[in-house]
Amino acid sequence: IILHNGNIVLGMQKQKRWYTLPNNERAAIIKTIGGQVSDSDKNDTKITLFREITEEIKGLKSQDIIISQKPIFTKKVRMNTINPYEQMSNLTMEADFYFVKISEKIKIFPNDLPALFEIPIKTLMKLEFCNNMDLDNLRKFLIFNQPNDINLPKSCALMIPNEVKDFIKEL
Repeated sequence: IILHNGNIVLGMQKQKRWYTLPNNERAAIIKTIGGQVSDSDKNDTKITLFREITEEIKGLKSQDIIISQKPIFTKKVRMNTINPYEQMSNLTMEADFYFVKISEKIKIFPNDLPALFEIPIKTLMKLEFCNNMDLDNLRKFLIFNQPNDINLPKSCALMIPNEVKDFIKEL
C-alpha cells in the first residue's frame, strides 16, 4: 500500500493482461503495486516488494522508499471475489501487504506499468471497488511517462481487498 504526497499510488495491469468485455470493450485492473516472490528474492517478501516497486515506478532509489518492518497483514486472496473480470476463477493466492512511503521530493512515473494512479485517500474511499467502471472516473489521477503514451481501455476495476480499504480508512 503505497503513499506519496498524501495520496495512494496504484498501478494498472500490463496490456497483455487486459480483458475484453462481452461488448468488445477493453478493460484493465487497477491494483496495489507488488508481485510474486522470485528466486533472486531469497524468499523475502520485503525484498520482492522493493524489487517490484523499483521495476514498476521509474527513478526510485532505496533512500526514496520507506517500507514497514513487517507486513501490516497477510491475506489469502480469492481472485473471483475482488476481480469482476475473473468471476469463474478458482485461483487463490496468499499475499503479504506492507505499508510503503515514497519521499515527497520524488516525482513518480510508471516504469514497467502502462500507467500509475495517484488518488487522494478521501476520493479513493468514495469509489466503487471490485466492480466495472468507466476509466474516465480516474483520468485526472493518471500518471503517464508522456502524454498519450498508451491507448487506454474504456473500462477498469479497482481490485482491492477489504483489509486494504480498512487500512486506508485509518490513514
